[in-house]
Amino acid sequence: MVPRRRAALALLAAVAASCCVVGAAAKKRDRVPTELSNSFIITTLQDLEPTTIRGMSLTPCEYAVRRAQSLGQKHFSIVVTAYWAGDQWSVQHYSFKDLSKQSTGRGVGFPKPTTPLVLLWKAGLERCFNAAVSAGFSGIQILNHIDHEEGATWRNFVTFDPAARYDGWSYEDVVLWPAAQALKAAMGPDTRAWFMLSGEMGRSLWAFPERYHALLSKYRALLNGGRRKGGGGAKVGVALHWNKVCGNCFDMPDTRTHGAYNATYHRVFAEQRGAITSRFNTPKLRELFDDVDVVGISHYAPSPSRGVNAGAFSLPIDTTAYELSHWGVDLKKLIRKGDKDFLFSEVGLGGGDQDNKKAAGNLLELATNIHNGIWAVYNVAQDPWRNADYKEFRREWFKALTEFLYAGGAPHRVDAAFIWSVGTWDVAAIHPISTSDEGTYADWEIVKWMRWLSGKASAAAV
Repeated sequence: MVPRRRAALALLAAVAASCCVVGAAAKKRDRVPTELSNSFIITTLQDLEPTTIRGMSLTPCEYAVRRAQSLGQKHFSIVVTAYWAGDQWSVQHYSFKDLSKQSTGRGVGFPKPTTPLVLLWKAGLERCFNAAVSAGFSGIQILNHIDHEEGATWRNFVTFDPAARYDGWSYEDVVLWPAAQALKAAMGPDTRAWFMLSGEMGRSLWAFPERYHALLSKYRALLNGGRRKGGGGAKVGVALHWNKVCGNCFDMPDTRTHGAYNATYHRVFAEQRGAITSRFNTPKLRELFDDVDVVGISHYAPSPSRGVNAGAFSLPIDTTAYELSHWGVDLKKLIRKGDKDFLFSEVGLGGGDQDNKKAAGNLLELATNIHNGIWAVYNVAQDPWRNADYKEFRREWFKALTEFLYAGGAPHRVDAAFIWSVGTWDVAAIHPISTSDEGTYADWEIVKWMRWLSGKASAAAV
């Protein structure tokens, strides 16, 4: 029997050959390869301000754009983040994160919106979006969302009306309007954009589907010169988490496998169907999903710790579709119709423990919680990929993802996929903090596969 490490290296060396086999199946199904692209996550006002990075004067966003461009990529994602104060049941007010402020004693301030500040924010977004368009990216995702100021509550659980004003400002005012205006100003005649009204904000989406539907129509028209659905270069839609699509709209026991999760979801939903559906306007929810141009998911599903294959990346899509089916939404049918794009709005492997402070304790913990990772300037002490087993698993996982995307996401269709490119998730050293004098979180072997896949995707698109 071949030793495990030698067998894994042989498996990785054969990636091109195995991709060709998968590619033949993709061609048969009329699937074209999908690029594995990168992203820049805007979390602070300083992410949009010029500074000196590796001897260059540019914004962190511009630095990330250049790094992704250097890989020969054609797609790029920009994540737009504002903040809220309150709890999961209510929003007190919105804010921006400012690293130059010291108001909380943590070296971070959260100034509330003002007209000058929102205009400054919009100008910074426009500079960032302009950099992406100028770099030649033909497909740009703008993934809009909010985070809790103290990190105490996941945005997927917070209930808020996106058009309602809390302390004078709405989510639309501080996120959607400035982002859409910036994108409109930056878009070129050949730019293809995916403008996501929400990212992992299921409870809000379920509570106010009619509001999101009105925003869908409004921003579709704004970004496409008044043209209705199907016209122009911008597609507008929503992004969900791969499970808990409605947030915490009902209590779900914790489960660890796809099969157990789906079975439990069905049982609990069936037992409480009347009580659950009575709290939400399901007809309006179905109308929203029927009308969106694009649906995305955050793909952070648990993975096998051994023998990861391309099929593992299809299962979470099945889970998203299965949950939505309980609400009368047939996701697979909507995708098959061909007029909607389907994205991995986020995908990544973090290598961290549950506190996101250090490496996972063992390989099973890492594989089961792939969303956990460390958002920190590169340092040897916190780098999980110095562990040989973790590094090997990371390559195995990305090799399987590469095969899945080379087949275009078959048996489904995935139109774009974006890595969460920061800290220990940042396999291609896109974000400025992911590299320091101590080293980098990147894996240059995986970067080679990404370049290869980008080449195949570009060639197939011609």
